[in-house]
Amino acid sequence: MNSFQVTEIEDGRKFSSRLILDKSFVLLDPELSFSKSLQKALIEWNFKEVFTEEEEKKLEAPKTNAAPASFETVDVDVDELIEGNSSELNSKFIKTIKEANVGISAKPEDERMETVKTVYEALKDYTSKVFTRYVTHKELKLQGLLDAMKSFSTFARDNKKFLLRITPDNESVLDKNFIIKHCVRSTIIAIAIAYQIKMPQDKIEELAVATLIHEIGQIKLPPQLYITDRQLSEGARAVLSTHTVLGFNILKENNFPLAIQLGVLDHHERGNGKGYPRHLTNDKISLYGKIISVVCTYEAISSPRHYKQAKTTYEAMLEMLRNNDKPYDETIIKALVSAISLFPIGAYVYLSNGKIAQVADNNPNDPRTPLVKILGEKNQLGNPLTVMTDNEKLKISRVLNQKEVKDILAYYNNKAENKAN
Repeated sequence: MNSFQVTEIEDGRKFSSRLILDKSFVLLDPELSFSKSLQKALIEWNFKEVFTEEEEKKLEAPKTNAAPASFETVDVDVDELIEGNSSELNSKFIKTIKEANVGISAKPEDERMETVKTVYEALKDYTSKVFTRYVTHKELKLQGLLDAMKSFSTFARDNKKFLLRITPDNESVLDKNFIIKHCVRSTIIAIAIAYQIKMPQDKIEELAVATLIHEIGQIKLPPQLYITDRQLSEGARAVLSTHTVLGFNILKENNFPLAIQLGVLDHHERGNGKGYPRHLTNDKISLYGKIISVVCTYEAISSPRHYKQAKTTYEAMLEMLRNNDKPYDETIIKALVSAISLFPIGAYVYLSNGKIAQVADNNPNDPRTPLVKILGEKNQLGNPLTVMTDNEKLKISRVLNQKEVKDILAYYNNKAENKAN
């Protein structure tokens, strides 16, 4: 391991091996040049030394039962990407949103839900292609992403209660592209928080971009690190944790605004100083970083992973509210609760009158008493019957566990099929 004084490194210098920050975090790959702007940033961050490895050590990734994968093998048409460009990707996605918006507010609830699902799937496809295009072409266009998120953020604002009902499924456990789903779901929640705290529209769009690509640094790491059903070794965890700096470097190289760069860099920082890569405390963490850290953690807790069972969104919310050891910003957590309610939109609940319902929307006046959709019941217009819960006559008694949800949905699906036949 060789050390170098940051102030003595010449502009444009290239190193024969990776340049390491704090002896653990990758700062530059061998093919990249050291720059004056990077030197200035390191000095501002109070880093005096950086390091290189004389010999590259081959990473011994943990064995996994899942098939090896990377973003080069995501389920997209690579030939289409080679022939097209990022502008065409953006245009196609924005067109999907415009078409979905036509008459959407007048549609019956079930039809509106299907339309929203179409946009959700389009966002997953768009995100996957953005990542893949960077891998295949080293192309990552800021303006295109901003345009896409401008269209999607307003769509998400107007259709929040439908988007948040789309919950992660167990199939994602073996899905090589689960990182894309994580970024998409995190973005939806981040947008909900941004509107809750009345963030300016241009900042909402920047935050949405930062959240959508906050895991882009992982494309430079072996996929076995994030697709495994085994606990990672300490060394493997250290390598995986470099993805924040790798993502920061990708955005810096592509001239993204500093606020977006820092959002990606800071999304694993914690207010108590126990995060990484810079061990920042509350007042030092960027706003986008604070928001992404909350939504990223909440989404991860409530989604299945290769190494754990998902908790319910309610259990995830309770864990965030406890905020043990104060890793997360309290203001952002309060905004999360207010935006999607204590019993999160999409959760299935048992009511004090003995009926089962799905949380349909938040109550802006009281996060404890959301609007719920009674399963199996319709109103006079034929839409699902929705009622507002309260703290007295119609209380939420408890949240259904995963097995109960699976059983109750199977019951209603079978009932619907029998009626159709």
